[in-house]
Amino acid sequence: METYSYVNIFATKGLEYLLLGCFLVMFVLLTKYLNPPNSK
Repeated sequence: METYSYVNIFATKGLEYLLLGCFLVMFVLLTKYLNPPNSK
């Protein structure tokens, strides 16, 4: 017999927001690392 499990797509919103926040922070750090300030 086949069982069906209902997955609530809204139950994972907290994890998705956490991953998005980490990605944005890492992206900002990466861009600052790749573009050092110009020293004159």
